[in-house]
Amino acid sequence: MWLRFLHPHLGIIEVTLVVENGLVRERRLGLTRIHDVDSHLDLTGIGIALPGAIDMHTHLRGLNLSRKEDERSGTLAAAHGGITAVVDMPNTSPEVRTVTVLREKLRALAEKSVVDYGVFVGLPSSAEELRRMLSIEGVVGLKIYPTDFRQLRNEHLEVLRETSSLLMIHAEHPDLIRERCSAGTRHVCRPIEAEVAVLSYVKQWIGRGVRVHVTHVTNSATLMLAKSIGASTDTCPHYLYLSSEDESELGCLAKVNPPLRPKNVVEDLLVNVKHLDALSTDHAPHAPQEKCLDFEECPSGIASADIALQLTLNLVNRGILLLDDVVRLWNEGPSRALGVRGWGCIGEGCVASYTIVNLKRKFVVDPSTFYSKCKVSPYAGLRVEGDVVATIVRGRIVYLEGEFYELKGSRALSVKRDEQSNP
Repeated sequence: MWLRFLHPHLGIIEVTLVVENGLVRERRLGLTRIHDVDSHLDLTGIGIALPGAIDMHTHLRGLNLSRKEDERSGTLAAAHGGITAVVDMPNTSPEVRTVTVLREKLRALAEKSVVDYGVFVGLPSSAEELRRMLSIEGVVGLKIYPTDFRQLRNEHLEVLRETSSLLMIHAEHPDLIRERCSAGTRHVCRPIEAEVAVLSYVKQWIGRGVRVHVTHVTNSATLMLAKSIGASTDTCPHYLYLSSEDESELGCLAKVNPPLRPKNVVEDLLVNVKHLDALSTDHAPHAPQEKCLDFEECPSGIASADIALQLTLNLVNRGILLLDDVVRLWNEGPSRALGVRGWGCIGEGCVASYTIVNLKRKFVVDPSTFYSKCKVSPYAGLRVEGDVVATIVRGRIVYLEGEFYELKGSRALSVKRDEQSNP
């Protein structure tokens, strides 16, 4: 495989990789022909290869919610968007809170996913059930929601500490949020204080040796406090692009949890993007008719797996991020937080997963072209500069210039918990 690769120290280099069983067997600088390989794949002319993007927070639905999305459509959307591995959330139907449901979810992913995959499990009733779930290949940690805070017990925390498993937090205190709000005012009903209030719990958990990740951070106050107490963090493109004004104008298309914030909060978070550890999609698809319900009744969530990385590249062209930041936020940060090693590098033994981008290609967001089942978006009509041209997963071309190719061969993520640490 020949690539123009963004190297963290050398800049953009031309490199020859020999890939075997999904891993880099041999690397040579420059473009050379290897005589003992079956085929040569030249990808140097289509764009710059980045270490493969990892989406550590996505909702693939499936199981009883397959009408909204399933493991095939959701991962096709991810591959279309340059994502080489996804981590699915547990709030499906039924929720992934038992070993039985977990095994059903992992079977569906093994059969249908076109990219590599992992799963966060939901909070089970017993610590022993949690221990059993965390021991299963493909499980990357525990995700808790506002409704879980009072059910999280010392025994659960001890299992997390003993196994060095990641605890992902939806940081909104249940006592400080309410739902019956009109479009444009949900940032008042679910205020920043609700996010910040949770971090006192997080500080205690970290003090007990638990690794904590605060997901979909909406503002700089939450970000800075989370970092100061040792948690890793991510945000999503919608908190960098959209505001409560968009919620007011677009209604349910821009309804999401936690809610969009006022423009000045969005602008401040953009300034502090360099302090984040990761970006994620929080891809949350719903049927179009559900997003057309009255604002107070419609479900929360924005589907963005098809375009999240492109939205990030657009920030590079706007001068807000560097291309190195894209690698840090979509590969290095998620890899470190999850404990996934050797992902998307080019040394011997590295996982040969890469996202190839064209920084100068322009397009207009058209949700009808999404591979997600959700064909509605608050980004419709947005002009974007920067596109994904190919997605390589373990050396196989999954997506290339508008077409899908090798869809079989995806694997469960292998997490090395003993080596993990908060960034």
